[in-house]
Amino acid sequence: MSGNRDTSRESQITTDTDTIRGWGDTHELTPVRYEEDGETRLALVRESEMGEHHDRMDWGDFEGELRDREMVVVRHDESAGDVDVVERTEAVGTAALTTEEVEEELIEGETIESEFTERAVVEHTVVEEVTVESEVTDREMVESDTVDAELITRDVEHCEVTSVDTTDAGIEALGTFGTGTRSDLACDVAVTIDEAWTVTKENVERITIESRIVEADVEETETVESDTVRETVDIEGVERTVLEGELVDSPETARVAVEEGNVESRFREDDAIETHLLRSQTIEEEVSIRREVTGEIADAETLASETISHAAVESEIVDAADYDRELAVGPSTTADERTAGVDDTETLEADEPATEEPATAERSAGETARIEPTDDDVGKTVVNASGDEVGMVSAVENDRMYVDPHPSITDRIRTALGWGSDDDDTYPVDEEHVSRIEDDEVVLGVDRQG
Repeated sequence: MSGNRDTSRESQITTDTDTIRGWGDTHELTPVRYEEDGETRLALVRESEMGEHHDRMDWGDFEGELRDREMVVVRHDESAGDVDVVERTEAVGTAALTTEEVEEELIEGETIESEFTERAVVEHTVVEEVTVESEVTDREMVESDTVDAELITRDVEHCEVTSVDTTDAGIEALGTFGTGTRSDLACDVAVTIDEAWTVTKENVERITIESRIVEADVEETETVESDTVRETVDIEGVERTVLEGELVDSPETARVAVEEGNVESRFREDDAIETHLLRSQTIEEEVSIRREVTGEIADAETLASETISHAAVESEIVDAADYDRELAVGPSTTADERTAGVDDTETLEADEPATEEPATAERSAGETARIEPTDDDVGKTVVNASGDEVGMVSAVENDRMYVDPHPSITDRIRTALGWGSDDDDTYPVDEEHVSRIEDDEVVLGVDRQG
């Protein structure tokens, strides 16, 4: 529907600074400056109506600008405090007095009581529902901080030895053969590791959103003349609608952001609504990392040492004097003495054994060979009567010796010692099988296989 409105009402018009300040104190009004439609305007607003677009002024600046721009203050309702700041020509043209009367009284600083007629009537539209299409047209990262990082998994994907030191250390390497000894053995390695991390970031973005009203369900429209303002829409409603779409967690968050003035919107010339805001988000990212770790390993520990085979490479008879040893413990005979006594002794048959073994000769000389084992004998080589290695002393328990047999030991020797099959790890050796225990080896009374 359309038609004329009764816009006449009793008003007071003044330029008197004391009167204006009195109205401000009475109705708790604050002077402000703001921009609208490309023009700078003045107003008196309540504190609850103060917006971000308002530039607060002190009374002295407000009164000076009011005077310089030839503007007046109009109070339409004394009780409600409905106050406007308008140009003097507009106030004069709408007052129910002659132009001369108004100009004269205003110049003198009087307050004019008059019936004030509003000429600016805004086109009014009652809209039940509107459809708004919005899109983010610009994003700018203002700040991004990583606030936390947590390692979830770390797995070795591949390990490779790329080179090994093959330098022959020779005889010096013997010092590393013992179990538990440590040495330097350089190896270059490359290890591929897969990691999974959770990274938490706090991002602040400046976002620009463009909104257009594409459909409106209009219930009632009233069209009258208007020469001061354009058709308006509920911009705050549009802002809340835009935020609730994807930018915030809940309608309540959107409402608070709009009410606290954290969102700015304006109409563009093409009637699109442009909205600007800063959004802070906590982002949790899953990050996969693959690393290659390279380096040199040099610390080696001998875990086990075992003789795999034993074979005489070369044999010869040497001079005992070279080793500061004597061939026999008792008095020895020279070659001449042995030759001289040939006629006085009975020639032994080749197959007839000697009547006395070296061990018997040693005992007859006053020394008794030790056959009882001790803990100090652990690790000594065990040989048979012929000098062949048959194993190594692995333990001594309750005055009984246990031997780790050599892989080459014959079944005959095993049988002579009472040892079982090859499946056993160690075997006991009783004193009756021990000929003697020396400083570096244990000699058994069992001979080699014939």
